[in-house]
Amino acid sequence: MDSHGWRRELDKFAELKGILVSVNPILEEQANRQVRNLYDIFASLSKLENDLTNAGLLKKRKVQTEVDKTTSELEDAFMRATRDFAELFRKEHRDVVAIIPKLQAIKPAESKSISTISFPGIGAGDMKDFEKLMEFAKSYSKLYLIIFEDVSREVKSVLDENKATVDTYERHVTIDKSEVSTTVSNEDVAGLTMRDLIILNDKLMEDRKYLNSRKDEVSKMLGSSLVSDTESLQASVETAARLGLDLPMEFSQQLRIIARDASKAQDLTSLVSLENQLHTSKIKMANMLRDKIINIKHEVTQKIVDGGIPTTSEVIPNPPSVSVEGEGIAGLLSSYQRMVEWEGQVRIALRERLYELLDDVEKASEVPDDTGIKDVITVRQYIADSKKSLKSADIDEMVRIYIKVKAMDEEYRKAIIDSIRNYLTRFNELATSADRVLDHAQLSKKAPKVEEMEGGITYLLESLSTLRQAVESGVATFREACQQEIDAIVHDLQTVKPAYAEIFMPIIVELDEGSNRIQVMDDFTEIKSEMRSIKETMLAKAKDSLENLRYRLGVKIRLAAAKLMGAGVEIPPEVQEAISELNSIGVAADNVFALPAIARKMIEIYEKKISNNVIDQLESEVDSLITSLEKAKSIGVKVEKELKMLTSLKEKPPTELEEAADAFDKLMNLTTSPQVHKKIRDRVDEAYLQIKNAVGLFEEQGMSEFVERLKMLIDQVPAKLENESPHVNDALDVCLTLANIQEEMLSVIKNISNMSGERHDRELREKSQYYSTIERVVENHQDQFSKIVFNINKMKELESTLNVLSNLDETITCFHELENMRKSWLEKSIAMDDWHKSLRMFMTGFSPAAKADERDKFIEDAIRKIKETYSREDISSYLSWAVRESAQALVGARKT
Repeated sequence: MDSHGWRRELDKFAELKGILVSVNPILEEQANRQVRNLYDIFASLSKLENDLTNAGLLKKRKVQTEVDKTTSELEDAFMRATRDFAELFRKEHRDVVAIIPKLQAIKPAESKSISTISFPGIGAGDMKDFEKLMEFAKSYSKLYLIIFEDVSREVKSVLDENKATVDTYERHVTIDKSEVSTTVSNEDVAGLTMRDLIILNDKLMEDRKYLNSRKDEVSKMLGSSLVSDTESLQASVETAARLGLDLPMEFSQQLRIIARDASKAQDLTSLVSLENQLHTSKIKMANMLRDKIINIKHEVTQKIVDGGIPTTSEVIPNPPSVSVEGEGIAGLLSSYQRMVEWEGQVRIALRERLYELLDDVEKASEVPDDTGIKDVITVRQYIADSKKSLKSADIDEMVRIYIKVKAMDEEYRKAIIDSIRNYLTRFNELATSADRVLDHAQLSKKAPKVEEMEGGITYLLESLSTLRQAVESGVATFREACQQEIDAIVHDLQTVKPAYAEIFMPIIVELDEGSNRIQVMDDFTEIKSEMRSIKETMLAKAKDSLENLRYRLGVKIRLAAAKLMGAGVEIPPEVQEAISELNSIGVAADNVFALPAIARKMIEIYEKKISNNVIDQLESEVDSLITSLEKAKSIGVKVEKELKMLTSLKEKPPTELEEAADAFDKLMNLTTSPQVHKKIRDRVDEAYLQIKNAVGLFEEQGMSEFVERLKMLIDQVPAKLENESPHVNDALDVCLTLANIQEEMLSVIKNISNMSGERHDRELREKSQYYSTIERVVENHQDQFSKIVFNINKMKELESTLNVLSNLDETITCFHELENMRKSWLEKSIAMDDWHKSLRMFMTGFSPAAKADERDKFIEDAIRKIKETYSREDISSYLSWAVRESAQALVGARKT
């Protein structure tokens, strides 16, 4: 068989599979798997046949072998599938035959027919077997499906009846679910086989037996429930009727009939029927409540919208949020009551809004000229009638009144707004004219803005009244603004410094006079003309005043510059730039308010950029000169008077440019003063001579380099002094230079003296054998020693004096005298060693261990012997002191 033949057979097999699945849907997956296997093999066969057709001579044999092999595989699979399908059909046939007795009760004819169909004998499963199986399947399935549909429908009916009964029973009694488990657990019969349906039907019938056993109990409870539910529904009907729900008369009558029949009914069927009627009545009432709830909101809202009334919460209260779906009678009745209450709130809100509008219209009738009302009596009569009818008016009537009153309100508001705009135009014209005259002052009264005209009639009338007053008082307002501006100009001019205030005094006087003239004017045009005249006159005079101010400042600057040049002071570049800036300032002002600013700028340039710079330069010069003269004073130049003058100038510097120029002149006189020159020159000559005389001292000390530098500086002095300068600066520099040299020489001399003193002390200790004893004697008997032996006090005094001397000549003299005394003291100390040789003789026999009285007697005897031996007072005195010091030293050494 070629692939085309196999395709036909496989399509038949697929048809057989469909019949099998229609008989038992559970077998669909298993049957599909076998059919897919056949089609997969068939696909391989088709591909191989196609390859065979296209294969070459050498490959044909190999491909043909594969084709034969696959064909054989397909035949085996087909036969195996036929046998499997036959077995499945045999099982289904056997199951149905087993339940034929039960099927006959439902479909007797068809059951008898299906029982006569015998299952064919199926052998290997070849094509003949397949044809027999196909013929059986078609005959069997046709009858099977007829019976199956009726059985399925019958079982489904039993299941639904049982469920309905369970639901009914459960509303009144408690049902044991285990007794009706089949009914409760099954929802449908779809997908069940014939056998499963019969089994399910048997179980459902068992459940029904249990339900029938509870029928009397349910009937009793259902009767009581019906009476109670009917009474509850009748109460809801009465409540709804009181709230305005219009129910048909037969509706209440039907409820009474249901209540009567429920009290008499004995069987469950009648009770269930009455329950269904009550349920229908509930649905009918619920639908009426839903319709009424929806209609109330729609009707009220539509009436309000048709009347042009805004449905915002500011005017009409928002309707309550209610649900009409899935609600019971109680819930719907509650929602209906809330909607009825909302309808009442709407009436109240509308009534209040209408009263507000009527009050506004009544207010408008009080000022008919502003609102455009021609027949005031008719309008007021309508207002009175409308307020009276509002007390009992329904929504329709209130909407009708609202439409008319709203139109009247808008008409009158428009008339008021037109009047406001008219007054605004007049006010703006007044303000514009004022703005052309005034520079800074503003009208103190403001008109309401156009965009703010959205209020009611009362608000608009108040705005109109305010604006009318503003316009009517415009002259006074403008006059006040003009005077404010004049006062501001006068106040600004008065801020100019008093030194220059008289320049602007004529302008201030004329401004005050102009303000007084405006004060008595009542006409807007006159005030505007006078104000313009005042300002134009002021602008002309302001130019002259500013030129006058600049001229005065220029005169001060020129006078000061002449004095500065006479004093030899060069004007700084920044001052020259400031003078140019002052001369370049324009005096033509755009308005009178610019006048004080220009004046202040001129004065600021003069004071801060010109005067202050010159004063700062003066202070710098004074500081420098004070420093130089203080140095000159420190080296002996008598300049106390000049320093006093400079210190006074520093402590109280000038504040004006002219004063600064005078101060520079004083400085010039001081620095060129012959007396000051002479004082400095005398000090120079003195220092010059002292330095020349002191050079020899340093030559003696062997300080050749220092001497060479001194001589070079001294040789430059005559040349510097020959250059006679009118100022003291050069002479002062020479003086300070020589003074510094003197200071250095003084320091050197004092250092030489100090080093000489150290050297002298070493020589004393080296050359005098008994200097330690001499030193103790001098220390304890210095005054007597200085009078009798050697003047140690004078030598120490010379050392102290030398350290504090500032005069070079005196220092040199003191230095030489000190050196001579040191030399003499050294010689005296060496000579005193000979005096000590006899001291041992006088100390012979002294015992430091002896008693104090014995030691004192020994010392007195030794002193007496010394005085008897030496007639020279200096020797006897020194030896007497030495005996005491030696004895005391021995006693002290023993104690330690």
